[in-house]
Amino acid sequence: MTTPRPIRNGRIAYVSDRDDNAGNMRGGERFSMTQFPDGRLVQRTHCRIEVAPDVERDSVLTVDSTLRPIDAFVRIETGGQFTGTGWYHFGDDVGTCEAITVGDGRISTSEPLPPGPFSFCTHSIVGDAWMIVAKAPTEDNSRVLTTLYTVTINKQGATGPTLATKPFGIERVGPESITVPAGTFETIRYRCAEVPEGTALDDADFQYNIWVTDDDFHMAVLSMYPGQTRFELVELDD
Repeated sequence: MTTPRPIRNGRIAYVSDRDDNAGNMRGGERFSMTQFPDGRLVQRTHCRIEVAPDVERDSVLTVDSTLRPIDAFVRIETGGQFTGTGWYHFGDDVGTCEAITVGDGRISTSEPLPPGPFSFCTHSIVGDAWMIVAKAPTEDNSRVLTTLYTVTINKQGATGPTLATKPFGIERVGPESITVPAGTFETIRYRCAEVPEGTALDDADFQYNIWVTDDDFHMAVLSMYPGQTRFELVELDD
């Protein structure tokens, strides 16, 4: 008999926190995570942003036991129209993307990779958790500057996919117990920010907050841009 693998299935709601639109739904994502005996994790996500230009995204990401990406698939629809689809492979020292996009047709891109774990952004909230934990500092109240690999530098993830990079700052705030509609969780809180070339890490705007479970799944429980949007776990099935 096959031993059941640990699985998490859940739903995250995207909610407006703006004064003129507080509490209104902006979309959401459904996800599942599977853990294999060797520590590999597979994350499957369907995301929908219900704010113009209305982005719908399907993604699958596989990482090893250290959260180093192994491979990924991303498909994007924008405004109800096909935008692009891409497959990613991350080797020992090179990451590659093979994609077809409306804007650029058939493309092949590659980027050199560092040894060990690195941050890869699929533009899902559960993906944010993995990309942050992969390179986050281990000491509370400390920051690190790293390179973010991403399917697109568009903030809503509405273009691509391709394989792009940009400087990225991650801060580990520390342990916090938080309660969301899906329950109460023990988490680690992180903050992060884009760090434009020539900008000092301490001068970057660390406004994106995320609370991630302190376990093998590194599951996003809550994230937010304060006063703008929050992304909260509303359903969870073990």
